[in-house]
Amino acid sequence: MRAAESLEAAVREADIVSCATLSVEPLVRGEWLKPGAHVDCVGAFKPTMRETDDACIRRASLFCDTRAGALKEGGDLAIPVASGLIKPADVRADLFDLALGVHSGRTSEDEITLFKSVGTAIEDLAAAILVWNRLN
Repeated sequence: MRAAESLEAAVREADIVSCATLSVEPLVRGEWLKPGAHVDCVGAFKPTMRETDDACIRRASLFCDTRAGALKEGGDLAIPVASGLIKPADVRADLFDLALGVHSGRTSEDEITLFKSVGTAIEDLAAAILVWNRLN
């Protein structure tokens, strides 16, 4: 980890971009993403909040924790759906699909991926199980 001169400079170099903000305006621009980058959006949990811009959504293969939550609650996907930029079917898989192997996730080293999380209890349960298993 190292300090960056600007958000743009950091994103342009990053393999993984993690966002956990309360922003209502996009902070991460799709034009900044390098081939193979992964964007992890865990903030912007309301339909009026947004961490990524339309270019980010257009460039990335989209994944989410739960379709019901991410497509309605999280502005990073809810706003592009409402505007017609994407359709709900453009989200390739949710955690359920990924865990079952219904979708394999990234398909190439150059693919840009974006994961939108709005928080689901299953994520908390998985973390708790990992901690429990390590302690016992």
